[in-house]
Amino acid sequence: MISPCLLNVALHGLEEAAGVRYQTSGKKAGDTMPGSPVVIRYADDVVVLCHSQEQAAQVKARLAEWLAPRGLAFNEDKTKIVHLSEGFDFLAFNVRRYQRKLLIKPSKAAIRRLRERLASEMRILRGSNAAAVIAVLTPVIRGWAAYYRTVVSSKVFHSLDTYVWRLTFKWARWRHRNKPRSWIVGRYFGTFNPFRNDRWVFGDRDGGAYLVKFSWTSIERHVPVKGAASPDDPALAAYWAERRKKVKPPLDGGTVRLLSALRQALRAIDQHVEDYITRVKFSRAFAEAHP
Repeated sequence: MISPCLLNVALHGLEEAAGVRYQTSGKKAGDTMPGSPVVIRYADDVVVLCHSQEQAAQVKARLAEWLAPRGLAFNEDKTKIVHLSEGFDFLAFNVRRYQRKLLIKPSKAAIRRLRERLASEMRILRGSNAAAVIAVLTPVIRGWAAYYRTVVSSKVFHSLDTYVWRLTFKWARWRHRNKPRSWIVGRYFGTFNPFRNDRWVFGDRDGGAYLVKFSWTSIERHVPVKGAASPDDPALAAYWAERRKKVKPPLDGGTVRLLSALRQALRAIDQHVEDYITRVKFSRAFAEAHP
């Protein structure tokens, strides 16, 4: 985590160098002014959205001049000026305008890398049981789905669920070569998740654990941060607190309900323990006062 932090320090002021201007008053305070470019940056990955090809070339030249005294320069092999209708990849997302609609999706390269990783993991797990498969794949699926749950990922999630089903079915066929398909389906697939009416969930009959699906992660659109709002600004504490309240965990509804019920049960237990401790203290005090 230290590398992105240091790069944020080193590249502070890049927006101003690119010519980004924000509204400072009125209802649109924090929005970019008309004609201003927009800069999106994470560590050393930068995208600048411009209104024309000429403006893009001018911004690139200004940024190259601004980076030079800092001993930095653009990687020309990865830096290019493209029209939004052609699209571009940024942080494993693909940003592209389709006719009049802008869509952000998981990039094809990211999907290909995930498929290759899942296939590789399943080859390694050929000699393991279902519980090991679930333990290895679950964090991969949860993490990938959580990363892409804010964009247009529904179709990709369903296609990846189909891919994982094929991998697990192939794993089961390899593990039980002499068993018919009906036996394999009955042994490893079923309605393991009590909150989902889905009989094609991969699970472990012995322990009851099951493999989550990408499509169980709901799509939650990301709301951009206003202007230059910083979580370190004490004056914006209320804004960030309200923003965090609206962020839902990347879990399916059934898991959220279980966690909520568990939290209520723990609160009831805490209250019971406190009441018991109070009664014990009262009993001891009464015994000491009336020997």
